[in-house]
Amino acid sequence: MNGASLRPSPTVLPRGVTASTTRRRPCARRAASAAGAAPAAAGELSSYEWNGFECAYRSAGVDGPPIVLIHGFGVSSFQYRDTIEALSKTNRVYALDLVGFGASDQPDVEYCMEFWRDQVIDFVERVVGEPAVLCGNSIGSLAAIHVASENQACARGVVLLNCAGGMNNKVKRMPGDFDGFGWQYKAVVPVFNVVLAIIDFVLKIEPVAKPLFDNVRTEENVRGALQGVYKDPARVDDALVRSIVDAAERDGAFRAFVRILTGNPGPRPEEMMDRVTCPMLILWGDEDGITPMDFPLGQYFVKLPESRADTTLRVFEGAGHCLQDDDPDAVSPVIRDWVGQLR
Repeated sequence: MNGASLRPSPTVLPRGVTASTTRRRPCARRAASAAGAAPAAAGELSSYEWNGFECAYRSAGVDGPPIVLIHGFGVSSFQYRDTIEALSKTNRVYALDLVGFGASDQPDVEYCMEFWRDQVIDFVERVVGEPAVLCGNSIGSLAAIHVASENQACARGVVLLNCAGGMNNKVKRMPGDFDGFGWQYKAVVPVFNVVLAIIDFVLKIEPVAKPLFDNVRTEENVRGALQGVYKDPARVDDALVRSIVDAAERDGAFRAFVRILTGNPGPRPEEMMDRVTCPMLILWGDEDGITPMDFPLGQYFVKLPESRADTTLRVFEGAGHCLQDDDPDAVSPVIRDWVGQLR
């Protein structure tokens, strides 16, 4: 890549880790282990090195502006299984596994949104080789905002699929969050904060937290959790369940899980938006129970097109939090057409 096109961004290096050369190579070891468990998602599975970590990604397509897909909490690039195939007909498509998830390394480090921000920036610079449209779901959306606000040259556009407000449930509270809401909403906030503090405390006690994690990562419980998020039960198939269980059964999964859940949630999207200069497409499922449209964050994004130029909102009726995988036939064409209109 032309070094002048993307300015380098500071990299968050976990303690004891040094920067290393990025290399593209087949992700043979982990691809083989997953192949026997579930059908592969679209896209060739490869890996590259970033800061000493092996990072997995899928790629497909040979022509058109590049699109980088970024997954949400607890899942991986597999959740873009149909999105990759649909978009690769008109674009070069990459779906990245964030460090700590999927087939990427799961180190015991201090995770934060800035950590994944720098991973995505490095991926665009070293692997993609030119500015890309960043498309994320949940914390993947939040990562895309972090990238676009820190390194504007990386992002040709941003697509947000039910954007998260923080790295975990400890979303930063902002003044005016519940203005206009009933007293019951305001009353529950301090109680919720106490609950989260207790959860943090429990998760840091490994003899207590490890059995809880082992129970959560069973196929039965993973399937049940997904069925509570997805609107189409048929989309919660064996392949999706195994893609999550396989990653959760790896040696580093427990420590990464604890680190992410107990880490700093980071800044809210509202705090970074002034530094995001590229066009933006906001896609939201109106039945999302994780980031509800009628809560402060959802309302912020619903109203954002009124105050921000080059911003488009599309609400999907009856859709939930993972709309790109829950209803790919409806969502993928909207992304493709919007990207096709970018200059």
